[in-house]
Amino acid sequence: MKATRSPYLLKISTAVLILLFVLSLASLTYGNYRAGSGPADLATSALLLSIPLGLLYFSIGLLVLAVEQHRALGQVSSRLNAFLYWTPRVAGILITLFVAMFSLDVFSEPGSFWMQLGGFLIHSLPAIAMGILLALAWRRPVVGFVAFLLAAIFFLRFVAGSFGIVLLFSGPMALIAALFWANWRWHIPRRLSSMTKTQDIR
Repeated sequence: MKATRSPYLLKISTAVLILLFVLSLASLTYGNYRAGSGPADLATSALLLSIPLGLLYFSIGLLVLAVEQHRALGQVSSRLNAFLYWTPRVAGILITLFVAMFSLDVFSEPGSFWMQLGGFLIHSLPAIAMGILLALAWRRPVVGFVAFLLAAIFFLRFVAGSFGIVLLFSGPMALIAALFWANWRWHIPRRLSSMTKTQDIR
């Protein structure tokens, strides 16, 4: 039995997610423009903001596709299984680096180098913890599910009237947790995945 998803529906949902990505990026970049950022700063911030926003909307699309395919077929294809394996891990690395990037601001503050270095290490603790948990989750997706879900909840406390925090931090982390869950629950062992590919070729 084949998936019942219409190719037109797939194109429409992809277009909607791309539109939401563009609107979200434009909204956040405009906020930086109103704050007085110059053209070079705006271009740099837009490039950096596109990382978590891209993770957010790509993860939504991947999850929707995986849920629908699993509902239609009772499992995910070998190709989608590979996406469910690699996407949360690569996304976890990117969002961890994105969080760590904000610790660099301490070097622009007054004080000695050692004071700045100490401040950098303190501000980097969330990113360091995420990196350690991601290493543990690499072969244990259930650890990634729990760790990134807790990280999403942790960053929610910074929302305080800023929906941008949800778009840039809590949202991507919650979706990474969901991808780890899907990888944990719907993982196809490598041997069975190879058999599925052989059957698809036949």
